[in-house]
Amino acid sequence: MPKTQITIPIFIPHLGCPHRCIFCNQWETSSTRTIPDRNHVINKINLFLSKIKQSVERIEVAFFGGSFTAIDYEEQKKLLEAAFAFKKRGNLHDIRISTRPDCIDKECLQFLKRYEVNTIELGVQSFSNKVLTASGRGHTSVDVFNAIKLIKQFKFNFVIQLMPGLPDDTEEESIRSAEISSMFNPSAIRIYPALVLNKTRLAEIYHSNEYKPLSLETAVELCKKMFLLFQKNGIPVIRMGLHPFSQEEIHNIIDGPYHPSFGFLVKSRLKRDIMENKINEILSNTFNSSINSIEIAIPFREKEEFIGNKKENISYLKRLYNNIEIDYNINKEDDLEIKVS
Repeated sequence: MPKTQITIPIFIPHLGCPHRCIFCNQWETSSTRTIPDRNHVINKINLFLSKIKQSVERIEVAFFGGSFTAIDYEEQKKLLEAAFAFKKRGNLHDIRISTRPDCIDKECLQFLKRYEVNTIELGVQSFSNKVLTASGRGHTSVDVFNAIKLIKQFKFNFVIQLMPGLPDDTEEESIRSAEISSMFNPSAIRIYPALVLNKTRLAEIYHSNEYKPLSLETAVELCKKMFLLFQKNGIPVIRMGLHPFSQEEIHNIIDGPYHPSFGFLVKSRLKRDIMENKINEILSNTFNSSINSIEIAIPFREKEEFIGNKKENISYLKRLYNNIEIDYNINKEDDLEIKVS
């Protein structure tokens, strides 16, 4: 399906950040080694606009990384003016920035309004003060509450970023952070399971055996629960897991639940649960115990998620029901149908 919306990313790694959080190495995660200036923003936007396809209906520019609202106002002005010029001409529809909860006040929000910034992404990571302290965030959950209150008062869209699996985090705390996030009804959510990256304090405590990251399996199951919670509350999850790293960058991940298609794994796990639950329901309501085969008609539109990465969902079901022959086909009607015989 052709894209109808694109985001032009402008990375400003560590710019404005008062210190380095123990998990953070934005030079590596953004593949950016230089700080962008006005000309960089203009050139990047022009490059993207020159390749826009006719299907695209909405274009935004997003300043990712760093703590945008903590940057010197003159530097903010140069970056925003460059993007705002395109918006005034109708080439851009939205401007997005990322920042820390403790770098939000009325003055900075009034400044952002002047350049018609639409969305603010908050690096919340967790609502547990214990986790925030252990991760060197330098702010508390109260700072998050105050920031969101002001952002909503000024009528910005806002996105909450969560990072399950940080030091002192638990599944219960991660779910609690998701529940609190839902209460604020954000525009969207990003979920980034914590990774151990090279040249970070987290790498140091990992090597000294003071920290153990989530396994990929644990992270998928945890993020599945968080995703379902947000889905139930009508809040879109626009990203799960970091973007795919190139072969030149992959060595910077020391440990943790990295997968180039992490979000797909989570959504695929949800589809596996749906199939398993439906099969169990059918089997429990079938009085004839001599079931020899199960035929699964998979919805066409979501066939990849139902089948799973490397057909892992089908393999899982075959192992689970190892005394029954299992086969599948694609249902063009976009309905999941399961037949037993």
